[in-house]
Amino acid sequence: MVNMIPIFVILLSTLLISSHGNAVESPLCGGRVFVENAIVIEAHVHEDCHWDIQTQEDRILVITALSGNLKEAQEFLTIHDGSGKDSPILIVDNQKTHERSREDLLEAVYTTQSTASIRFKKAPTSNLQLKIQKAVDCPFSLGTESQCVRVVDEVSCYCATFTKRNHSSQTTYCNNNNMKLLTLETYEKEQAIHAAWGYEVKFWTSLTDAQQEGKWIWESTNTNLYPGYANWCTGEPNDGIITGDSEECILLNSEECMLFNYRSQGCWNDLNCDDTLDAICQAIP
Repeated sequence: MVNMIPIFVILLSTLLISSHGNAVESPLCGGRVFVENAIVIEAHVHEDCHWDIQTQEDRILVITALSGNLKEAQEFLTIHDGSGKDSPILIVDNQKTHERSREDLLEAVYTTQSTASIRFKKAPTSNLQLKIQKAVDCPFSLGTESQCVRVVDEVSCYCATFTKRNHSSQTTYCNNNNMKLLTLETYEKEQAIHAAWGYEVKFWTSLTDAQQEGKWIWESTNTNLYPGYANWCTGEPNDGIITGDSEECILLNSEECMLFNYRSQGCWNDLNCDDTLDAICQAIP
């Protein structure tokens, strides 16, 4: 087992790796690192480098290649599910994919636990950067009438439940599955959800003004809607007042929650929280 190398750990953990991040090549070969969010390691010119990688206990790790090809890189390295000597090797072709997940996500391997090891058998013949991120486990479903996908990015998980419940019960359902009711903080995230499940099904989200009339809060993150992204249908929110369309009337000043996919364009509407709808749960590292 390689000893802890504090200086190099600091170097890696401060790389704040986004899709535009740069890796810094170190003269050291291998080490032990803790992944807070994401790190990048640059394949070294030496053979027999061994990385032990760990993240928080209730999360898993996902490894992708920022430069080079992860499948081809298996000629030079092995990625192990765990840090033990006999930990199984993860193979790109053996990774199971969710039916509706984004097709443009990078090739990746996922651990089943919070630790992994990367062992270089020989030096790569071309530049190779590996990105290691903390991720949530993503099942294929949460049981009957549900479906889970990796549709926003490689690290998060979204599960649609097609059993209709009121807003409070859907919140409890998500919580019982170690998830939260959906938030839609950006246009891009909303479009990713539409790409997975279309525009026909109406879903509860965690947006509500139950705490204070007219003050909309994402309950799952306890953040205010404004001044953030919003996509209300024309004339909404309107306390459920009938305006000539088929909107169901609710009592003024009653607790309201936000559903999306109200109309064909997928916009938002407010509805009585006691109404029963399908829902989407999310898990974010």
